[in-house]
Amino acid sequence: MGKAIVFAGQLLLLALVSFGLHFLLHSISNDLEFWDTAYMHLWQIYALQFLMSVIMIFAVVGIGNSKPESLGYIFLGFLTLKVAVNYFVISPVLKMEADLDFFKYNFLAVFFLFMTFDVYVSYRILNQVYPTKNNS
Repeated sequence: MGKAIVFAGQLLLLALVSFGLHFLLHSISNDLEFWDTAYMHLWQIYALQFLMSVIMIFAVVGIGNSKPESLGYIFLGFLTLKVAVNYFVISPVLKMEADLDFFKYNFLAVFFLFMTFDVYVSYRILNQVYPTKNNS
């Protein structure tokens, strides 16, 4: 579980830095007032993605240690669950008639940021479980 805590710490650092930059970008471009009427606040999007990614990290690291041959399937299962939860959360916004592209694009950007980190963690765990063999 030490690896999971290290990955969770890296994720926390990534989340804090990217949230700060994201907030700074909206402050500079005077877009902060859009978040007052948005379906969710920016910090709530980051918190949701962070929580789901931490759960995924602990699952992938735990399964990688106990059943490494099933790690790919576990990753795909958790990724599918993560996509389903995100769709459930954003579906009321997708059904609205109003122009909410601002919220949709920001939600999607944060989602892809955290999904990229999930892929990175799975890649690292797979390479630790099945190291490549050098033929030299």
